[in-house]
Amino acid sequence: MSRQIPRTGPYVCAVVAAVGALTACAGTPKATPTHSTPLPATATAQPTPTPTPTPKPATSLADCPAAVDAGALHVVHHFSISPDDVVVDATGRVWVTARTANLVFSLNADGSGVQSIAVGGGPEGIAVDGARVLVALQDRNAIAVITPGRSTLLTFPNNTANAGIDGIATDAAAGRLLIPDSPTGQLFAVPLSGAAVPKLLASNLGRPVMAAVDAAGNIFVANESSPGLVMITASGSRQAVGRFNNLDEVVAYGGLLYVTDLNRRDVVAVNPATGAAVPIAVNLPAPQGLAITGSGTLEIVDATTNTLYSLPACGAGR
Repeated sequence: MSRQIPRTGPYVCAVVAAVGALTACAGTPKATPTHSTPLPATATAQPTPTPTPTPKPATSLADCPAAVDAGALHVVHHFSISPDDVVVDATGRVWVTARTANLVFSLNADGSGVQSIAVGGGPEGIAVDGARVLVALQDRNAIAVITPGRSTLLTFPNNTANAGIDGIATDAAAGRLLIPDSPTGQLFAVPLSGAAVPKLLASNLGRPVMAAVDAAGNIFVANESSPGLVMITASGSRQAVGRFNNLDEVVAYGGLLYVTDLNRRDVVAVNPATGAAVPIAVNLPAPQGLAITGSGTLEIVDATTNTLYSLPACGAGR
């Protein structure tokens, strides 16, 4: 099956204070300030308190609208070949892989400005790290940078008969790339800067095909096998989330998870704490790609209809 980064580093904030000097005008008498009630000698001016912003309520499944049928979803773009995975970069540009055609497309959020890049090796998963676009080459079980420039980040041995790496994702807060090594059932993390040395995070995951990280640092792994969704905590413990057995994608946004269910042919919103789930897009023949924009729009790729759709996430725009 087909599946799917900002670069971290030190940031410096500078605060500049502008100081103005008061000068008396020649020939102008100096005015003496007067007060109807003199201030005590110890009185000091109190700063105006900064208003406290109203916290945005956590999104719940109750915020999800009724499920939208595939035929009523907003169409962003129709492709002439079968697309696979999708990611959205910091500028809002959408990147879509097409493994069987050895192509990667980029286009604007409204579907205009389509460009293509030839990428050999079966480009499958895709992620962004600042200006870099990284692709999982499924036929080579490797991760490559396709722009700017071309280079191979690393290659994983695949001594099995299983298809290679599917999806990849960035964990921006930790400065790492998450790589589910699909053929071996392992999950690795690779630093986005410095030496690309893989660190094993988990094994015996079945066929892991995508990973996502929530605000607390928990990693959620989507699998094409049972259990379909697994949470891995920072301490390394794991537990199944919900009852899935054939997922292809997972993204986290606003306190919820969103997954593509290949058995049900749906996009589903999931409460990560309870495993409860509701479909939000239904009757998609092959929902192979899923991404989320910063404003909460889900980008959905269907490999059978060759279409990129969009749909607001639950509670988006509140």
